[in-house]
Amino acid sequence: MKSTVIRPDPPEPPAAAADLREIILGAQDNLVNVLATVLGVAIGSGSTKIVALAGLASGIAEAISMGGVLYTSTCAERDLHRRASGAETAAAGLKDPIRAAVVTFVAALLAAAIPLAPFAFLSISRAMVAAALLSVVALFALGGYKGGVTGRPWWRDGIQFVAIGALAALASALVGAALKTEGS
Repeated sequence: MKSTVIRPDPPEPPAAAADLREIILGAQDNLVNVLATVLGVAIGSGSTKIVALAGLASGIAEAISMGGVLYTSTCAERDLHRRASGAETAAAGLKDPIRAAVVTFVAALLAAAIPLAPFAFLSISRAMVAAALLSVVALFALGGYKGGVTGRPWWRDGIQFVAIGALAALASALVGAALKTEGS
């Protein structure tokens, strides 16, 4: 006689988790990218105007690109599900591609402003320090939020996000120092 094991359905994730993937992808990625860009360009050029141009261009382009990527990848998930199930209708529980794109775009755009804002108000050396500090705080908070939602230790995920950002910023700072332009 074969026994059947009945397993309960997994608990529903908290409401805060609904857009967690999109928020993390947009905010973490663009925060890290723009921080790395502004630090590398600031070290390499020494010009606040060039930093602002590079950071703004990078932040906007990345937000648009990431929103587009989330749209197309979420559409691909839906299409694969339809193909596998043979159903023509949208599958319940799958993300709406437009919502995924908009949430990612907005998160990326807001995150880009964090390391870029100090360059509008401070000297370049002070702006670099402020951008790094603000970004570390924002990355730690974002990682802590992720940990809180997923049930992992919030501080561990906060440290993980900061470590990823620090590695990218260090790499870009080294590039800026190695390729420093004349007069900077």
